[in-house]
Amino acid sequence: MPTKKKAAMTYLPPERHAQLAALAASEGQTVSVLLGRLIGLALEGNDAVPPPSRPTSRARREGKVTVRLAADVRQELEEEARSQGVTASTWAAALLSARMRNAPQMVSGERRGVRAAYRQLRGLAVNANQIAYALNRGVLTGAGADLTKAEVEGLRQDVAKLRMALSVYAEGRFQFQSGEDDQP
Repeated sequence: MPTKKKAAMTYLPPERHAQLAALAASEGQTVSVLLGRLIGLALEGNDAVPPPSRPTSRARREGKVTVRLAADVRQELEEEARSQGVTASTWAAALLSARMRNAPQMVSGERRGVRAAYRQLRGLAVNANQIAYALNRGVLTGAGADLTKAEVEGLRQDVAKLRMALSVYAEGRFQFQSGEDDQP
C-alpha cells in the first residue's frame, strides 16, 4: 500500500535512541509516530499535533485473553474507558493488571502527568539539598544567605508532603482500579 508520507531520517547515539524508544513505548507509540508528533509540535506549535486518538502500540504482550461480557457490563466498561481516554481493552488490561500486580496501572496521559510531577518534585528536593549544603559550608551569599536551618528543614518537609500526596494519589488510583473504593 503506497503512502504519501516521506521518510525523514536521523542518526542518534545508542543511549539517546534507547531513551526515545522508552518514551515512545511509555506512551504506547512507535518511535516513528512519536518523532512525527514532536516534529509537528516544533514546526506548527503546541496545539497542532494532538496524540493519536487510538495509540499505536508495540507494547510487550506476553499473552492474549478474550472475554465475553454482558451488554450492560461492556457498555459500562466502554464508558469508563472513554472517561480515562483509552480503549476498552486498554482499560480492561489496566484494571486486571492493577488487581494481579496489586499496584496502580497508569494509562498514557496520566502516566505523563505523574512522571512530570515526580520530575518537578525531584528538582525541588535537589534544590533544597543544594541550599542546605551551601548553608552548611558557609558559601551561600546574597539574598538567600539569610535562610536558617529551620527554613531549609521546612523546605524538606514541604517536599516530603508533596511526595506523600503523590503516593496518596497512586493509592487512590489503585483502590479505584481494583474496586476497593466501591466496597462498604
